[in-house]
Amino acid sequence: MPFVLVRVDDRLIHGQVTVAWGAWLSPERMILVNDEVCCCDWRCALYADTDAMGVSVSVETGEGFAAGLKTGKWDDERTFLIVESPRDLLALIGSGLDVAEANIGGMHHAEGKRELLPYVFVDDEDVAAMKEIMAGGTKLTARDVPQAQPQDLAVLLRALGEK
Repeated sequence: MPFVLVRVDDRLIHGQVTVAWGAWLSPERMILVNDEVCCCDWRCALYADTDAMGVSVSVETGEGFAAGLKTGKWDDERTFLIVESPRDLLALIGSGLDVAEANIGGMHHAEGKRELLPYVFVDDEDVAAMKEIMAGGTKLTARDVPQAQPQDLAVLLRALGEK
C-alpha cells in the first residue's frame, strides 16, 4: 500500500491535517483507524463525512484496517493513515502494518505528560510504545506541519533522559 504519510495525531482529522498535510501530500484517501470512533455512530459519521478537500475518508477499527491490509483493499490508492496514539500505531504494526517511517504530529498536553516539543507531550506509556516501534525498525519523526523540519524522536527521547 502506498502510504503518503502515517501520522499520530490525538485530534485525528482536523483542519491542519486536511488543509496543510492534505494539500502537501495530495492523498486519494485518508484512513482514520480508531476503535472508539467506530463504536460511536455519530463520531464515525462525522469523520467519514469530513470535507477533506475532495479526499475520500474511511473510518476503520484496528481489526477492520488489518483485514483491509491483508486483502489489499487500498493498494491502488495514495493513502494517508491517521491514528490517535503511539499505542495505536504499535497495535497496527503488530497486526501487519509495515511502515518505514511515521510522523508524530500532535500529542497535546494532558495531566501526567511531559513536553518533548510544543506539540508533542508524552507519558510513560507513550514513550514505551515509541521505543518499541523504533526497536522494530520504524523511524519516528515529529513534525506538526509540512513546512517544519522533522525532529528525530530517538534524539528527542534521549534529550528527555529516555534511553
